[in-house]
Amino acid sequence: MTPTIVILSGGFSREREISLMSGKAVKKALDSLSYKAVEIDVDSKIAEKLKKINPDLAFIALHGAYGEDGCIQGLLEILGIKYTHSRVMASAVAMNKAMSKHIFWSIGINTPKGYVVNREDVLKNNIKISYPYVLKPINEGSSIGVHIIFSHEDYLKLKNMFAARNTEIQEKELVSATPMTRDLMIIEEYISGVELQTAVLLDEAIGTMEIRPKNKFYNYEAKYTDGFAEYIFPAEIPDNIYKMTLEHALKVHQFLGCKTISRSDFRYNPKKNTLKMLEINTHPGFTELSLVPKIAKSTKGIDFNELVKIIVEDSLQHKNIKD
Repeated sequence: MTPTIVILSGGFSREREISLMSGKAVKKALDSLSYKAVEIDVDSKIAEKLKKINPDLAFIALHGAYGEDGCIQGLLEILGIKYTHSRVMASAVAMNKAMSKHIFWSIGINTPKGYVVNREDVLKNNIKISYPYVLKPINEGSSIGVHIIFSHEDYLKLKNMFAARNTEIQEKELVSATPMTRDLMIIEEYISGVELQTAVLLDEAIGTMEIRPKNKFYNYEAKYTDGFAEYIFPAEIPDNIYKMTLEHALKVHQFLGCKTISRSDFRYNPKKNTLKMLEINTHPGFTELSLVPKIAKSTKGIDFNELVKIIVEDSLQHKNIKD
């Protein structure tokens, strides 16, 4: 019997637009694969909608707060619905940049020095890291709200932007929409060098891609606008560093208990020959420009439809808490 799959997209986060793009791409693939696919724009009535459909599987195409931070996963567990990607704990820990940074350190993986700050710390310049540094939301993705501060002049611009906007706009611009972390950001040393992203599929690190953005860094615009970045596969880095990206990505994936698929982000500094892990993403994007599909195609010859099928078939075998 053909399983019924609901695609959860949209939602409440600032990554809603990208989520809808991922959802449409997944829906197209599932239709071509002859699954019974229903796309749902997630809202406050999602539980009722899911109960009415009673699907065999939920394909999570949500990004950002409430979608990849353990919230929707917890609801699906309560409803007894199987779902794609990682479970509650792995999703929550990976999404929280402060928590994941502690995990990296604890298992011997180098990561940029950093710590948690709030809005007042930034306004008062109560910063303990020298320029340049990176300021980013503790619980967001897609490089939303990320600022690289190279100089005091950059800081003053950031401070003025903060001061000029009311609380609601500030929260949308620089901090997570999740209530528990709304006033928190993470500040960390800026690592110059090469942007690297490694894909893990079915407990195998399948490859590392180098990204060369046309802007200063791989921001939201570069990620989702064709032509704003150059993608090099395999990454043009020393063999030992390439091997290290694979080892570290798989190590974190397995330590957190991630399921089926994940993507880890690194920065490599050729001058110092240092590799530092920035974060792990348990719900990588699934647009035509997304990196995991690019890596899967380049290294394994797996096209987008086949990748969706692999995720679906693997996820149908997973057990929920109630099982």
